[in-house]
Amino acid sequence: MMLVGLFGLLACAAPAEPSTILVYIHAQDATPPSAAPAAASPTAPPAAPTAALTATPAPPACALETLAPGLHISANGSYTETEDQAAGPMTCRIARDSCAFGLLIRNLDAAILFQDEEAPPHNDEDRRMHPAVLMPLSRLRDLVAAEWRGEARLVVSDAYDALLEHDLNQTDPARKYSLHFEGRSIDLLLSPYDPARMDRLCALAHCAGFDWVHHESTHCHASVRAMSLCAACSGER
Repeated sequence: MMLVGLFGLLACAAPAEPSTILVYIHAQDATPPSAAPAAASPTAPPAAPTAALTATPAPPACALETLAPGLHISANGSYTETEDQAAGPMTCRIARDSCAFGLLIRNLDAAILFQDEEAPPHNDEDRRMHPAVLMPLSRLRDLVAAEWRGEARLVVSDAYDALLEHDLNQTDPARKYSLHFEGRSIDLLLSPYDPARMDRLCALAHCAGFDWVHHESTHCHASVRAMSLCAACSGER
């Protein structure tokens, strides 16, 4: 057997039972030997982990055409499940100076309009949201574009809320309760505003993959089930 490579010329008579010589050449174009028997192969070091980019999965087929004012629907199609049942209960109120606040995503998607109507430093809160909101919101953006072909744009009127402006019926701030307080709820409408299109927008929010959608007459309220960012900061699972 003759082997020509980095080690020079090696010539020898072929034995009756040929042996296998493994030569590992660490070069960019090197390829591993293909005929080596498994028993003779030395244990190779584990390969370094690699990251693969995958396309955003499409939402499942959705047959919901409209969602009437006052109705709500969960991801499994239930019209009776509460928001807590479908998206999970609120576990904390995220303060702006907390670890959890740093985990909120600031959405800069130019294809979505954000009202940003609060006074500084709260004027970015309509853009801040739990990372789990991003995928269904991006799907909804695309569904709105396909549905109205540029005649209407998706608007986020509220997302994370540090000012406790939700749960208006509760006058005691300590007892106010909303998934907006931990960035897992979002309020949606269209620009230009058109009440006749709200039924369809709420249905599209359900089709986009939000875990719970409520048609609140003037806007669509949508929520996601996800781990609390407060729990993530405290190391809980």
